[in-house]
Amino acid sequence: MKPEELSEFRALLKVLRARIRGDVEQMQEEAFSGSESGGDQRSSNHMAEMGSDAWDLEFSLQLVQSDQGVLDEINYALKKLDEGGYGLCEMCTEQGRPESRARIPRARLQVIPYARNCIECEREKEKRR
Repeated sequence: MKPEELSEFRALLKVLRARIRGDVEQMQEEAFSGSESGGDQRSSNHMAEMGSDAWDLEFSLQLVQSDQGVLDEINYALKKLDEGGYGLCEMCTEQGRPESRARIPRARLQVIPYARNCIECEREKEKRR
């Protein structure tokens, strides 16, 4: 991959990381604001509302966990950029394919800049689950 392409993907990954970090912080703040402030809008004495509040909290925490996983993938992609392995399919590389045949297509990286595998290998991975 050309140096200017690598710079483009580095910038894309950093913008995405900043946006997701902001989302995670906001969701955590909203999820925990009701339990810390005692008597605000989230507290209720009605069983149905308490159940709804618990569901909202659980849902928010699951979103935070999912976004944290994406942040981990972004950080890993940035590390691979630094080490020179960015844009190479991990599964193709493990199978011993040469670098020229292990590249993840640019179109895929533009959509999922933290992708670890090419589409074919990702499909194969999903079949095994």
